[in-house]
Amino acid sequence: MRLRLILCTLLGLAAAAPASAQLSNSVDSLNRSNERMATQNQIRNIENRQQFENNQTRMQLQRSQDFRPPPGPPQR
Repeated sequence: MRLRLILCTLLGLAAAAPASAQLSNSVDSLNRSNERMATQNQIRNIENRQQFENNQTRMQLQRSQDFRPPPGPPQR
């Protein structure tokens, strides 16, 4: 009886080892995917910030040209 319990326990542990290895691999894969998505998100945020700043600069230049006083008479 005791031997049967030990054998069942060993068989159960042997069967669980590949499952835990697969679980570990899937967790690692998920972690890598999350890190990759976080990096892509950071890059996207930087690109959006650069685009925003470029648009702000473009707008300021356009406003300064729109509100520039007309040229005066030529000087001699």
